[in-house]
Amino acid sequence: METIYSKALLEVGDDGNFQRSFDILYNLVFIGLWSVAYVNIILTLVIIPYNCALPEKPDNISDYNWKLKYIPTTTGASGENKFSSCYINVDSDTNTSNETKECTSYSYDRTWYNSTIPSERDWVCDKEIYVANAIAYSRLGEVFGSLIFGWLGDIYGRKFTYILSLVFLVAGRSISIFGGDSFSVFSFGCIVASFPSWAAYQSITVISLEICSAARRTRAVTIRAAAWTIGLCLMPFLYWWLQNWKWFLILTTIPQAGFLLFSWKMIESPRWHWVEGKNEACIKVLKQIAKSNGKTLSDRTEQELLASKVPKTNSSTGVLALFSNKTIAVNTMLELSSWICVTLSYTVLLISAGEKTDGNPFLEFAWQTAAEMPGNFLGAWLSDKIGRRHSGVLSYGIMSFMWILVTLRSYSSSSSWTQAWWIGTGLFMLNRLFINVTYYVVSLFNMELYPTCLRQTGMSLSGVVASLSSALGPYIIFLGHRVGPVIPSLILTATSLIGVLIVYLLPETLNARLPETIEDAKKFKRRKREDAELKTIKMNGKKDSLFTGGETLLSSHS
Repeated sequence: METIYSKALLEVGDDGNFQRSFDILYNLVFIGLWSVAYVNIILTLVIIPYNCALPEKPDNISDYNWKLKYIPTTTGASGENKFSSCYINVDSDTNTSNETKECTSYSYDRTWYNSTIPSERDWVCDKEIYVANAIAYSRLGEVFGSLIFGWLGDIYGRKFTYILSLVFLVAGRSISIFGGDSFSVFSFGCIVASFPSWAAYQSITVISLEICSAARRTRAVTIRAAAWTIGLCLMPFLYWWLQNWKWFLILTTIPQAGFLLFSWKMIESPRWHWVEGKNEACIKVLKQIAKSNGKTLSDRTEQELLASKVPKTNSSTGVLALFSNKTIAVNTMLELSSWICVTLSYTVLLISAGEKTDGNPFLEFAWQTAAEMPGNFLGAWLSDKIGRRHSGVLSYGIMSFMWILVTLRSYSSSSSWTQAWWIGTGLFMLNRLFINVTYYVVSLFNMELYPTCLRQTGMSLSGVVASLSSALGPYIIFLGHRVGPVIPSLILTATSLIGVLIVYLLPETLNARLPETIEDAKKFKRRKREDAELKTIKMNGKKDSLFTGGETLLSSHS
């Protein structure tokens, strides 16, 4: 039955003006704007440097001595003295007592940020946990959303899910913007906005794949990946210009409201119509594509489509099947653990990029994001040249080395050359690049280890675990703020080293025959490459691995 739809799509054009227009409007413009609207909340929750608010300073006293009079000092990670951010001396006039008390008001360093949510609402000191909670709640919203919206897309269609995703995002951001100073209302808005998870992005992806030729798929993936990265690279410059968190959220959300207003022009996937037995609706969309491409759907093909019927199947065996055998269960646990290790590093870097204090945080965010693009291509090249396992061990190893250097830099004195801003930027950019290499490798394992009947289930479970683990990221940063700045890098050094071991224990899948059944997967243990038998697969599989790996890589970054 597949040949009937393929024949019809070929007649109306699977690589014509309609597909090019779809790529420009949705894969490029929409995805670029969606990435900004989806991640914008991260920059608005940046905690900028702060201290207790002090009385007005007389002209005859230096800033340092004035602070020393009112603010107690603490010892930093490298042994230097620094002023406390949360406490003030009780007897500042006589200076005869070491007694301190918590600040009641704060002053903020507005060198780069004029307004963020924490600085406007004093979510600092003990209330810094509000920031971690808000981001964590968003991630938990993604978990439940990914479970529900994926099902909605299969049952009610890609267009319905696309529209519903836009409604949730616009409504959620509006609640957070206009919800007043209530943390509960703000957090509820974050959950609502993140609930559609990647549903809009995935709906666009699926529709695009189901109306274009196989040769065009890699091109479409490349456009989406570039649009996502470009959107995130430009986002911090908009905030830098506006300098106000409310206007930033409003202006980055308005385009989504525009797409929502014109969502009636979005097509439903003709393939979904056909699979669901809505053959007349399928033909209507195909004729719309044909008109744009300057082609026609023949009467004979139209009649064959009307008469066709796709049999319903219930072949899904569920998540429990991933643990039905020792080999499959071990590979599943290793794969899920690898997702946790790489997602923690990515989440911490993404959130902390906007908090840079020794340079321009907006440029830091842009540079780190730009490093993702070469990371994708390097991951693809390494995976095909030295194999998935060796690529994963290498990238995880470099990640752990980068975190060790970050740890050592935290212990160096403030006057050391290692504290230069370009050292920190270089370390984080290299780390972000190899994190993306790791994501690519883990994504390939995600598709090549599971049998065909469980591949989608395994990918969905990995997405859920990745979202759950990303909820821990803001708490790791919180520990760095409240306990010590070296804590995050120490934790991530450990998880990256664990990742090296995990990937090493996984079976090599380069040029290995993909398991089709659960029985095949039970035999899928560690083995050497099957070069002689699978040279053709290697030549033809590069584009497929770039396509499929890129799709999973992008979906894993929520």
